[in-house]
Parts: sequence; C-alpha cells; structure tokens
Amino acid sequence: MEKILLVGIGDIGSHILEFAARGDNDYEWIIGDINKEKAKYVSNNAQIGAIHHGKHPNFRPIKIDLFDIVKTTDLIKKEQPIAVINCSVLHTWHLIRQLPNDLYTKISSAGLGAWLPCQLTLAMNLAQAIKDSGIHPFYINTSLSCLTNPVMGKLGLAPTIGVGNVDLIAPAVLTYISQKTRLHRSNIEIYLVCHHQHWVYPREAGYKPGAPYFLKILADGKDVTNQFDTDEVMYNSVKLYAPGIAFTTVSASSTLKNLNALVKDQDLKTHSPGPNGLPGGYPVLLNGNGAEVNLPDEITLDDAIKMNEESGKLDSIQEIQDDGTVVFTDYAHKIMKEILGFNCKSFKPSESKDLALEQIACYKKLAEQHIKN
Repeated sequence: MEKILLVGIGDIGSHILEFAARGDNDYEWIIGDINKEKAKYVSNNAQIGAIHHGKHPNFRPIKIDLFDIVKTTDLIKKEQPIAVINCSVLHTWHLIRQLPNDLYTKISSAGLGAWLPCQLTLAMNLAQAIKDSGIHPFYINTSLSCLTNPVMGKLGLAPTIGVGNVDLIAPAVLTYISQKTRLHRSNIEIYLVCHHQHWVYPREAGYKPGAPYFLKILADGKDVTNQFDTDEVMYNSVKLYAPGIAFTTVSASSTLKNLNALVKDQDLKTHSPGPNGLPGGYPVLLNGNGAEVNLPDEITLDDAIKMNEESGKLDSIQEIQDDGTVVFTDYAHKIMKEILGFNCKSFKPSESKDLALEQIACYKKLAEQHIKN
C-alpha cells in the first residue's frame, strides 16, 4: 500500500481528508501536524463519516514539527511516502480580515506576497527534509505556490506542483462559459496562464487590475476565444465563488486530483501553479514522471513565465533572484512598514523563519490594539 504524508490539518488539509476518506483509493495516509490531538480528531471525523459511504480509509495521525528538519528527514526516510502534501503555514492569509475594514484594506493592498516569509518557511523546511532523506516522492505544496515554489526552485528544492490559484480559476471559467452558452462543460476546453493575483484581484481589497494572462477557449474543439471578452470572463468567473474561505474545498479537490494523476500515472491535462518551481500557473500534463507544462502553440514557455513574473509585481514581489532572494515591491514594503511596523525590502530564504516570526509578532500587536474580544 502506497503511503501519502499529509502535513498540516487546517482548512485545506481537513477537506482533503474528508474527501479522501470517501473516495476510492488504497493509500495509507500519514496525517502530520504540530498538534497531534488535532490530527487525531480530524482523522477520526473523516473516518467516521466514511462509514456512511461504505469506505474504510487507513489514516494514521502523528505529530510532526517542521522546525525540526532532522526529525522530519528521519520520518520521511522511515515511511518512504510516494507523495508528500504540504498544507502547513505559519500565518493564514485571512487573519487580517479580523481587523477593522479600513485597516484590513490598507494591509491587503500590500498583497499576500508581502507575507511570503510566513508562507514559505514551513514549505521550504519540508522540501529540505525531503531532499535530505534521499527519497524522491512527489511534493505537492498548497502554500501560495505561485510564489513559494519559485523560491524553492532557485534552491534546488522545487515541489512537483502546487494547487489552487490557476486551478481555482480554470474550473470556474469552464462553469462561467457553460452558464453563458448553455454548452455542457465537458465540451469546453481552455488553456490558461495566470497568477495568484488574478484570483485575489476580484476578491480582496486593494489589489490593482492589469496583470497579464493568456486564455484560449475551445468549444467542441473549435477556438472561440474571440467570441468572449476575456477580461470579463476572468473577473466574473472568480466572482462565481462566495466570499470567504468556502473555496478551500475546491483547493482540496485540486490537491487530490493532482495526487492521483501523479501517483496513478494518469496523463491528466489540467492546470496548476508552480510546476517544478516555475512562477505562477500553467496548463500542465501530470503523470508518473511528474509535471510538464502543456502550452498551446500561441504562447511560448518563456513568454508565459515573463507574464507570471509581471503579475507577481502586482502581488508584492518585484523579483526572485537567482539565489532565491526575494525583493518586495516598493508599495508592499511601504505599506508593511507603515501599517504593520515590518521593515523589510528583501530577504534571503535562510532569513525566512526569523522574518515570519517577526511578522506574526507585528500582526499580534496590531490585532491587540484594534480587535475587540
């Protein structure tokens, strides 16, 4: 029985377990979290619910501390999972929504990439443990993979694939076009190159329009892209989702779809962010060899990468240098300095942990001042 190591039982991790418990798979799931009690109860809930579907999943909760890279490495050596899924993060993006609206709007305007140390640290530690183990599992990273995967890629730690972002937008585009044309979704095919920024611009305060993207729409095999206002399609497709975090069920579905395509060698054409450490999201082919970008003739890989790098500038990140150094945009640096008291224009990956803890401390101080119990 193949083993899957899932690390982090938050919103997406919990949904993954609930869906996996009710699905048809023969994996042994190792459920890791810093809080073993939480891992146990979330696993129990999914296993109990699965009984109603006649399913009996194999879940094993454990404690895992991603700050301890040596122990994590030893765990991976011992268990030898065929795939590792990271759902851990030090500071979840939606905490700033607890702030008064004017303050939330100002901080949101910096972009989620401004919190990259919090998004990167644990994913990078896990990637390092995987490399140090000498095992070569598929590595699926759910933590802001449009931006974290390329940093890890510069360090030789690239995940196989990410989830969400473009893979939240792509199925929404299919749904939107189907609703508008009354074509069945199975008769619609798209090729989409876009970035996390395209997901948050219609949903979160302070993001600016203008991020480049590529969208090709096929109906019954015929290119019908010119029949649509693609800016309208991109925006309105994202607006099909309810506000808040309900979309994390779709992120969980994206994760399981990618997992099965890789482990079961399905040759699946789909969309995902951060394949092999690339910035942003792309059409991809997933199989037992990993992830391969699958672009149509109208766009080259170089152009797609440049497009996503430009989009990243509207999501806080001016550039990711060859050694993995992250340079924030001037606007993101200014907002985080003035509103949060976090003064950092650039950072090396090795500085990520300390900066993440500083960001968390700055946020807690701000929250104590403005959030009423």
